[in-house]
Amino acid sequence: MKGCPVHIVDEGVSTYCCIYSPYCILFRIQTSVLFPFQSDSSSDQITTKMENMKMAEPNDSTIYPKKEHCHSFSFSCPARKITKEEITCTNPGTILRALGTNDTFEELNQMDRNTPKEKDIVISSSHGYIVKHFPCWLIKEDDHLTIKMVTHATDEPAGVTDQETDNYVTFSVETTGGKNSKSKQILGNSQLESYRPLCVYAKQEEEVKKALRNDGRFSNIVFEQKCQLSERSTGSKVSMGQIAKKLNGRNFEICLTKHKEKTAIKMETSDSTIKTKNIVTTQTSLFNPSPDSEGDGTQMSPSTLTTQTSDVGESSSRRKQKRKCIPVPKHGEILTILRNQFEDLVKQMESRREDSQQKTFPEELDLMKQEFGKIRQKFSEVHRVKKLIKLGASVCQVIVEGVQGVLGTGFVLFDNYILTNAHLFGENVRENIQLLVDVSVKFNYENPNGSDVDVFRAKTLLIDFQYEDKGKHHTDYAILELDPQNKKQRQKVPPGLLREYGPVPACGGACLIGHPGGLVKQMEPTSIIGSEIREEAANKYKREKGHAIFTINDALEKEKKRYEEVMQENKDDFVTYNTSFFHGSSGSPVFDDLGRVFGIHTGGFEYEDKRTQSKQSVLEYALPLLPILRNFVIRLEEDNNQAVLKRVKEEVQENVFLNEALFTTDGDEPMDMS
Repeated sequence: MKGCPVHIVDEGVSTYCCIYSPYCILFRIQTSVLFPFQSDSSSDQITTKMENMKMAEPNDSTIYPKKEHCHSFSFSCPARKITKEEITCTNPGTILRALGTNDTFEELNQMDRNTPKEKDIVISSSHGYIVKHFPCWLIKEDDHLTIKMVTHATDEPAGVTDQETDNYVTFSVETTGGKNSKSKQILGNSQLESYRPLCVYAKQEEEVKKALRNDGRFSNIVFEQKCQLSERSTGSKVSMGQIAKKLNGRNFEICLTKHKEKTAIKMETSDSTIKTKNIVTTQTSLFNPSPDSEGDGTQMSPSTLTTQTSDVGESSSRRKQKRKCIPVPKHGEILTILRNQFEDLVKQMESRREDSQQKTFPEELDLMKQEFGKIRQKFSEVHRVKKLIKLGASVCQVIVEGVQGVLGTGFVLFDNYILTNAHLFGENVRENIQLLVDVSVKFNYENPNGSDVDVFRAKTLLIDFQYEDKGKHHTDYAILELDPQNKKQRQKVPPGLLREYGPVPACGGACLIGHPGGLVKQMEPTSIIGSEIREEAANKYKREKGHAIFTINDALEKEKKRYEEVMQENKDDFVTYNTSFFHGSSGSPVFDDLGRVFGIHTGGFEYEDKRTQSKQSVLEYALPLLPILRNFVIRLEEDNNQAVLKRVKEEVQENVFLNEALFTTDGDEPMDMS
């Protein structure tokens, strides 16, 4: 402690002396012995008091002192012709966060998220293929990353600290199994097998099993069966329960270990004598057999199950008499016990149901089956199908060119005007609603070989574009104007659906027509979920998908604001239902069972089901058409676009309800239908 600065605080009777050592020791000495340090006895007293003091607990800042974080690396993406982009990282975090600071990568990542084939990225480094939550500070200075595309990379965030430390190691694992596991799929996504080796990071004191689970790329077989790591160069084995501290820089493959029967007692024999080498407690049964069950009829206590140590020279026949075995209950007895408990279990589960006061589960299930059965029957009637097919001719695929993977659906409103969702265009719209990208639409895309398809270019100046929470209504729509090249092409534009408008039904059936996944035109009947039971329907869905409940809750938390808006009771901004129309179907018209269009399919609350490796959705919704049309009329009046306004009036003239809603006024404004 010689030479350390000393801070003295006098509190009267006692004085505190703080010596700033690496762990800042605080101790108390008597004032009377503070100053006469010349005295050897006084020095001895102080030394004794210091030795008797306990060290203060070190805090995180002393264990891991904060470092200035700054390193550089580069990345390339051959598939997108990106040769080399340099990044200087100044904040610790995940490698995905560091890459996200680069505009080129962010644009690339956005393109891959919107592709209809749902591509994801994999990242190659000098360590091997790393996950997106890889700590950025483990990337070597001036390392070069290569970005590649793969379907469903099965990579989940693992809660990496934002504080740079040296408390991590990295090791590599082969994508195919080793001994006894060559035929096993050890990765959650088999497409990753060609991307080898995988680089895994772990905290030094973390178990291997936890590190592999946090990685997110390994299948359940690695954790459910007895596996271990085998070093490729030496054959050395590392069990899943070992800590990762000594694994840094080593290369492994995953092997399955063969299960061997455990010997109950290991014995040494010498002539006619038997000596017990190890005393092993035999396993106890899950069920205590009754005296009349099969066996010797003896019910043994745990104390009698332990094999006694025999005296030297004890005969083997006597040993055999002592080693009594508990008879295993017959499987029929176990089955009877479980069956007797089942009825009580069902009653207990039903009593916990949130909606148990309304209907029992069987009653609710029967009602849902009956309702959906009636809806399917309605939409299978030939006259309804014919009408929907005729109206579906006005439905088109919307292609946002120059932005890979952005596809949607739209439909002819009237003349050459197409209604679709505004979110398809994102930030590619100027304030004067001028498009920054080219857009085209495709009609008659019904045959997979692409025959009979008619393609039209859209004008870059939109007629209307609104994407915001405006007043009492959420708006998300855009109206395009087609640009036919000649009279013959103008004649190929199908008739509009504006005159086919109908009010939103409170309940009953609905039918969507669109291009989900960028595929050929499809139609799907569904059942409208009323606003008063939306929350109940969502909870029911989550109960049925219990294996994915945490993934579902995380997805809903990310869209918390919109989810709360949609779930509000008596909220008429949205029409809710369940459908398999996901990406590519935004902008699809939604029809009632009379063939009247009442909404535009807009979105849902999606999540990725890791078990089925597919996109799923808790609930989907459409925006009612009437508020959109009212806003469109207001826009035309503000722009003094009398020509288009006149055409709207002509189209809705025969639709009494719509004509009254849009143009019968108490003053100079259209009616407020909110």
